[in-house]
Amino acid sequence: MPIRQLAPEVAAKIAAGEVVERPASVVKELIENSIDAGASQIRVDLIRGGLQLIRVSDNGCGIPAEELPLALARHATSKVSTVEDLESIRSLGFRGEALASIAAVAEVVLISRPRGALHSAQISACNGQISAVSPAASPEGTIVTVRNLFSAVPARLKFLKSRQTEVSHCLHLLQQYALAYPEIRFTVTSEGREVFATPGDGQLATVLVQMYGPAVARQMVPLSGQSADDPERPVISGYVSRPACYKSTRQYLSFFVNRRWVHSRLLIAAVEEAYRTLLLSGRHPLAVINIQVDPSQIDVNVHPAKTEIRFLRERRIYAELMRAVRRAVLEEAEAPSWQPAQRSAPSAAASTDTILASPEAELSPQSLEEGTVAEEQAAALAPGASVQEQSREASTPLADPAPRKGPESGSSLGLRHAFPLDNPWLTVSEEERGERAALQSRLWQSHLRPQQGESTRGRRLLKAIPSTSAEPAQGGIEAAREQTAPLTPEEVLVAAQPGPSPEHSRFPELRVIGQLLQSYIVAEGRDGLYLIDQHAAHERIVLERMLAARQEQTSLAQMLLTPLRLDLSPAELEAIEERLDDLRSLGFELEILDHGQVLARAVPSVLARQLSARSLQELLRELTAPEHDGYSQTWEEHALANIACKAAIKANYFLTSSEMRELIEQLARTRAPFSCCHGRPTTIHFSAAALEREFGRR
Repeated sequence: MPIRQLAPEVAAKIAAGEVVERPASVVKELIENSIDAGASQIRVDLIRGGLQLIRVSDNGCGIPAEELPLALARHATSKVSTVEDLESIRSLGFRGEALASIAAVAEVVLISRPRGALHSAQISACNGQISAVSPAASPEGTIVTVRNLFSAVPARLKFLKSRQTEVSHCLHLLQQYALAYPEIRFTVTSEGREVFATPGDGQLATVLVQMYGPAVARQMVPLSGQSADDPERPVISGYVSRPACYKSTRQYLSFFVNRRWVHSRLLIAAVEEAYRTLLLSGRHPLAVINIQVDPSQIDVNVHPAKTEIRFLRERRIYAELMRAVRRAVLEEAEAPSWQPAQRSAPSAAASTDTILASPEAELSPQSLEEGTVAEEQAAALAPGASVQEQSREASTPLADPAPRKGPESGSSLGLRHAFPLDNPWLTVSEEERGERAALQSRLWQSHLRPQQGESTRGRRLLKAIPSTSAEPAQGGIEAAREQTAPLTPEEVLVAAQPGPSPEHSRFPELRVIGQLLQSYIVAEGRDGLYLIDQHAAHERIVLERMLAARQEQTSLAQMLLTPLRLDLSPAELEAIEERLDDLRSLGFELEILDHGQVLARAVPSVLARQLSARSLQELLRELTAPEHDGYSQTWEEHALANIACKAAIKANYFLTSSEMRELIEQLARTRAPFSCCHGRPTTIHFSAAALEREFGRR
């Protein structure tokens, strides 16, 4: 077939396919025009999911009658005039293709009256054929009516979904713009019935309540919107959910760049990295985030739909967003609360698939009448009273369990004996003679031990791990801007976060009651009962102490008196050789020998007294497994989490009451006390109200 010039109407329909995919695409282009026109009220009417009719009305600046023919012409726009204008574009539209593309596949009627004008004018187009301008009657603003969408290209109709599905796509899109522009009053109707509306009061929190319901909106915490002295530094604002509130999909992650709704894997990865160790795999937070950045630092002319965007400084955007989200989430973290499933009435928020749960029990936020956990914990135990002091004053000392004389004395529950024979920290004889070492020496070893002079019995919070300013240093930002490697865990959990303090910590004051199943610490708080997973809690403590040591450039290594010899397969040996420097930075001193053997001369000090050759080989196999691609998982963070998990005390491990109190103290001073390295909760809260309902007292 010879090369031919396409007819204008054929070229127009082909080009329209890139812009107009479904009714929601039409709605998007029209409301973007309304927003660019300065509208404060936008109304969208849909019939048959937008296929029969889409009408968008606004009170914007309007279009003069003499410019109406240009409004329907291809590549005609008032947004840009030169190539240089693209470097500073702040309007949502700029390509001049939207109305022309819509007119190529549908019937369009455009009525407009500029502000201050006495008369309106209208123009229409059908399948690309434009009519003459004629007088009309309308209020100030613009009304665009689109009928019989895809009537000119019926083949496109078979790719559309049901009417309800198309309405949901339109509604989802309009909700995104309502989040980006809370000062605009949006009204949406379908088949003449109002399905969504916002007051346009300028409060993003109001829109969150409209979309997700009050229960979920209460779980959203604000991001800092502080301005920056550096004009190239992004300003981040919005809301993100607490770890106890999450979704099963990423659909509820909304990103805006200069208030433009965008889809970006980079931004998704940054947010998910911020929730790393706070959410289990497969769970995703809710987020509404706007990033203000110099237009010259982004490229919005990537796709005709204008939903894709490129950043000139990807690493900087990633780092700033991750830090801002992480800081907000850690400052507002709470222990998840348990409520019985059979007593929880489904709410409007629940119908949107919001999950408020832990792996062990169904969780939900406190009801609006009861108030949040944070509010109830604000009136915690008297200032200055430590966990230990409260325990001594308000509880009877715990009786020691039955004498431990070996496996035959085990409980009827079938648990292992209280002191496993391979326990690396103590012996039964030490406990019986009253010479058992404190938990400090059993659990914190070498540099991981609390600093000298710090009391572990006189206060609830020990001296905080040294922290840096919440604002990253400029040198660090410049380094992050140019590097391509993912951020280190120290940047995530130490340098970027303000250290907790007694005034700001959300961890409650607790009085230890006892130990359940030799795995969970039972404690009483100001408002109810708390169960603490001792393994998960200790795992969090060990991880953050290792991160602090890394930040202070303290060696994690401890030399072994007798080196361990490992026999490795060729694949394992190759993987270790590739990661040899990384392993050395974590405290492993490995010497490669002949015939596939490796000599381990040093290991991280938290593991020094636990590892056998076999367990070390298994750990190295885990640490050198193929890493995940992308920004969302760093090898070092994965490695430190695995080491912390191996070093932490396990389930079925007996703790004395003083050890339990000390473990709680150490957990309280961490930056993320409510989740372990893998995102599992460390603490579950049983509120007094929930307990009273279970016993029929309410």
